[in-house]
Amino acid sequence: MTVASKFVIIIQANQQDVGKAVHGLLYGYELHEEGFKVEILFDGAGTAWPNELSKAEHPFNTLYKQVMKAGIVKGGCQACSGFFDTADDIQDAGVRLVGNENTGGHIPFAQYIKDGYFPIVV
Repeated sequence: MTVASKFVIIIQANQQDVGKAVHGLLYGYELHEEGFKVEILFDGAGTAWPNELSKAEHPFNTLYKQVMKAGIVKGGCQACSGFFDTADDIQDAGVRLVGNENTGGHIPFAQYIKDGYFPIVV
């Protein structure tokens, strides 16, 4: 049995799905702590999460800061953050925008797969 060693976690959860967003961070942090290569990206409606989680009063702010400190949050979708009007907020929360011309400004999902990442979408 082959075990994946690299994971890309894509958080698409909307604001009503706090459990999905939080579990994406928890899974990513756990995998990172166990020595796996992990990259977390915020996509779609999930581009609103960095702003929400970066608020000191948010119940999961501590987890968000822990994951950010670990360096595994790699970005938020440039195209989606434009559509959901979250581009400024996501950058203010310390998350860079990612996307490329070939994908219309969206995250390069196929490239992650080509690079051997196992995708987890929440």
